[in-house]
Amino acid sequence: MANNTPPKPTKSPEEVKKALSGLIEKRDEVEEFSAYYAQTTIDNIGKSDAYVYFIKNKEGIVSDLRFVVNYIGTAQINTRWIKINADGQIFEINHADNLIQKSFSYTTVQEVYDSDVYLDDLKMIKAMANAEKTIVRCIGGGLYQEDIVLSKRQKQAMQKVLSAYKNAGGENELYGDEL
Repeated sequence: MANNTPPKPTKSPEEVKKALSGLIEKRDEVEEFSAYYAQTTIDNIGKSDAYVYFIKNKEGIVSDLRFVVNYIGTAQINTRWIKINADGQIFEINHADNLIQKSFSYTTVQEVYDSDVYLDDLKMIKAMANAEKTIVRCIGGGLYQEDIVLSKRQKQAMQKVLSAYKNAGGENELYGDEL
């Protein structure tokens, strides 16, 4: 017989509140959850960025660690692959086009890759966040590609979100000791 009881938070409400302090909460009152981002992510609205965020549901469960690459520019890339160079370590996200959402206006193109974080992704994100130089390349069909060079603040934001996720008791069965 399967155990159908919902999971319980692994940290007290006080511990979760302390872990989430300093992050920006974006509340969804219809679905009753909150997404947590670093301040740098909010500062970069309207600019190309790579970042992580996570969800806290109405029961207080912290889960759904996510990785986002957000290209904003004037030329449509039709991103199919993402290649990341973190101090010479190369990571590739193949078939990214299956997870890309696109929007267009008269002068601006936006292509957003938003994916669950698995163990290999977590290793990549940590390498990106700890690197001196991190370049995220969005590669489309043909000749189109665009690089996003992450600033020190963007990399620190990734570290801050990962730390908050861990300290708030984020679900960890996928990550083991890596988190």
